Amino acid sequence: MILPSHGPIPTDPGAAFATALRRAQRLVDDPDGAVWYGARRIFAFALMIRGGIPAGEVEPYLSARAWLTDAARLLDRTPEALATELIDTMLGSGAVVLRDGRLQAAADHTPVPAEALRVPYPRAWPTTRPR
Repeated sequence: MILPSHGPIPTDPGAAFATALRRAQRLVDDPDGAVWYGARRIFAFALMIRGGIPAGEVEPYLSARAWLTDAARLLDRTPEALATELIDTMLGSGAVVLRDGRLQAAADHTPVPAEALRVPYPRAWPTTRPR
């Protein structure tokens, strides 16, 4: 049995593994495609987590992300050019939509409560002493 992190439990685990292996091999065979795939996923999840981003703030937001800077270097682009291309391609594909002045993920998702984003990074957690 396979217990996925999202979606239904596969009824044919062998077929599910075969599909996953083919998908992984495509990413290995096409490194640029793998970078693009990752960038699209990260950006879509960021939009889901934040409940969208105001349209005028999206490009500066993306350009300031370390993952986008790394992806731009791997794809031989500037972060600004990659941010623009990422937004344009995702709008064109329907993966993101402009709604009420905010760029939002088009996929169905459960909104993240704003207070969930106010958790300190682990480096700010108090230290504990062993018992």
